[in-house]
Amino acid sequence: MKNYNLEAFIVVAQEENLTRAAERLYLTQSALSLQIKKLQEQLQLTLFERVPRGMKLTSAGQRLLPIAEIALQAQTDFGNAAAELNNAVSGHMRLGTILDPEFLRLGNFLSELTKRHPAVMLELTHGISGSIASMVEHKKIDAAFALGEPDLKDLHEKFHLIKLTDFSYRVVAPAGWKKLIEGKDWRDLAQLPWIGTPPSSIHYRLLSKVFEDLGVKQNIISNVDLEPSMMELVRSGVGLSLARHSHALQASHRHGVVMSNEVSLDASLCFICRKDRYNDALIQATLKTVKNIWLNSDITNIKVETVNLTV
Repeated sequence: MKNYNLEAFIVVAQEENLTRAAERLYLTQSALSLQIKKLQEQLQLTLFERVPRGMKLTSAGQRLLPIAEIALQAQTDFGNAAAELNNAVSGHMRLGTILDPEFLRLGNFLSELTKRHPAVMLELTHGISGSIASMVEHKKIDAAFALGEPDLKDLHEKFHLIKLTDFSYRVVAPAGWKKLIEGKDWRDLAQLPWIGTPPSSIHYRLLSKVFEDLGVKQNIISNVDLEPSMMELVRSGVGLSLARHSHALQASHRHGVVMSNEVSLDASLCFICRKDRYNDALIQATLKTVKNIWLNSDITNIKVETVNLTV
């Protein structure tokens, strides 16, 4: 249950661009413009003014935006309550994914969710963990898988989350580099050529903390944003990279890639949603399905809990 004119107003205000807003709402620009026009006529107010880079809220629009957000959320809550009474969940679920489907158990998750809630329409967006988390924060997607440090402190402040598993990253090097990395600590490894990643990636967040604490600079010679590309560059002799332990072992057996025997980094996989969306029927259905797949609980009796961490 939504007031689509109100939703259009909010999304255009967030994007400050009619084209991007139309893409988010799956509308043509003309249809979106018509919704904004109808809302302005109903209110007898001008909500936006055109600027060279897009759309900017007028003073009236700025005053009404927070009220509109509250009103739209109230309508969503009303619809969710009605859906719960009917024991049916429906809607458009925008889900963020990272890494590879096998690691996320994505196939099992999607199968379970669509089986139990056939009226839910899923839209998947794939990306780097930090970028995907930012999309959840800014309401561009509804929920997502994400990566963080073992205590998940970096994510807990912004999101409700379910911790799914812990894992480790190993430093991997091209075949023939064993003598260069064997027994070497982070200070020594920092001097060797590295394959870098974007600041929003978990690799960057983990490694930058290590090297900053030691006061050394990582010798980055190239940057990529996909795990398969990183491993391919390692295999090609370009430099060092991080790899999940299972991937590092596989690459070692198949291609002779070398793993450091001295250092490793721990990380955690979790599932996140905005705190103000936690009670949405669609979000709850998704959280329960994730918890069932990962923690092997009875989905009909799950009480989803937020991980309670001390910041």
